[in-house]
Amino acid sequence: MKFISFKVAAPVVALGFLLAGCGGGSGDPSPTPIGASLTVSAATSPSFNGVYTTSAINLADVVKNKRLDNEPETCAFNFSGPATPGGATMSGDIRYIPNNYAMNVVFVSVNGFEFQSHDSANALVDLVNNKVDFSGYTLTSSTGVASTITLTGSVPMVGNRPNGC
Repeated sequence: MKFISFKVAAPVVALGFLLAGCGGGSGDPSPTPIGASLTVSAATSPSFNGVYTTSAINLADVVKNKRLDNEPETCAFNFSGPATPGGATMSGDIRYIPNNYAMNVVFVSVNGFEFQSHDSANALVDLVNNKVDFSGYTLTSSTGVASTITLTGSVPMVGNRPNGC
């Protein structure tokens, strides 16, 4: 039987704890039979504007991320699948605060161009109906480019969520 030395195992274990505490989404989304529709408007680049729909959105389970740093604990999940008739695609990562359901951060990618918002205004976590609603929710480019989109619509989420999520 071979044993791994503590000098080798300790950094691997530490890295695992670090990555587990960094927050973020909940893994790869899986196909569901749930429809979704989101509208992007008032985009700095008009090519992002449009109605993104799907009859079978891909959703990941909602997970609770316990943080090791000063950031708040979050409930998080990923989605993908909505698309425009012209072929533009949307995916995202939604993170909200357990028990008070305020947004922590939302990432939305349109054709691979990422936008984000750390604002709770115009976003509502609706646990009863298993969805997150956006009503004129503004997101800014994650790359520092002066570009924004405004999101309206609902992203469903799976019903089997951790306590507080």
